Amino acid sequence: MSRNRRTRGFTLIELLVVIAIIAVLIALLLPAVQQAREAARRSQCANNLKQLGLAMHNYESSSRCFPPGSIGPMNGNSSFAAPWADPGVGGCCPWGHFSWSAIILPFVDGANVYNTIDFTVPAYTFSIIENGAQRGPAGDPKNKVAANSQPPVFVCPSAPRVQPVTQHKDYGINGGTGTCCPERSQAGMTGIGFVNSCIRIADITDGTSSTLMFAELAHTTNHSWIDRNTGANPFLWVHHPSQGYVDATPQDLPDNHSYNNRAAESHHTGGVQTVMADGHLKFISDNVDTNVYVAIFTRSGGEVIGDY
Repeated sequence: MSRNRRTRGFTLIELLVVIAIIAVLIALLLPAVQQAREAARRSQCANNLKQLGLAMHNYESSSRCFPPGSIGPMNGNSSFAAPWADPGVGGCCPWGHFSWSAIILPFVDGANVYNTIDFTVPAYTFSIIENGAQRGPAGDPKNKVAANSQPPVFVCPSAPRVQPVTQHKDYGINGGTGTCCPERSQAGMTGIGFVNSCIRIADITDGTSSTLMFAELAHTTNHSWIDRNTGANPFLWVHHPSQGYVDATPQDLPDNHSYNNRAAESHHTGGVQTVMADGHLKFISDNVDTNVYVAIFTRSGGEVIGDY
């Protein structure tokens, strides 16, 4: 004789308890997942800097000096002629000089992009949101394809995008201690790169392990006349805000933009990643001693730098 049996299901309270447990587990797991993802992004960002450092040394091996911070025609310090002169500020400043990123392309598997660039005419950029107004597109259309073909080595995956990943980079070359301005003058420049520079290893008398080569320069940063979160670091293009350069300016500024800010900035917690002139990686804390920080931006300042 068979008996009818009722299968016992979950009660509403039991279901709610299970759901609550799952929610707690997810809440505990999400930060760990986010931390793991950021650790991977940070690692990729550091690897990019390592590759940029190697590219600089490979260029130096063939040219006997490091690449300039930017290149283009000039009549002399703070003197430029059309079409290479910024029409908004007169002949003092470049308009469409090529950043260091263009110069090292053959050394970062970017020879195909490099071969499309016409260096006899100005570079190109799709956007220049400067002092609250859009000045782009600008430059020579012959270089439009190259301007939209930035290799991934120039992009830090931790930096949220406000401009297309193919058009703006997240790293800057050491332009020195803040003497204005590495994109327009060779006078008094203390860093590794400035306009049409050719710094030899022998010129770095402070020691290559104590001198900064590249630092993170997230394209979201405020960068001399360019507001935060508008896009400040085009792939190829350089004009008077000196895109692609970092100096010893501190970043903790209260305003949305500063008219002479070229500070390093990252989206990592606690500091910025850098690569030194000898090619070794260095994470620089937000709490680094100011004197030490300034000292690493000079190639021949004679400072003695200890651990930091």
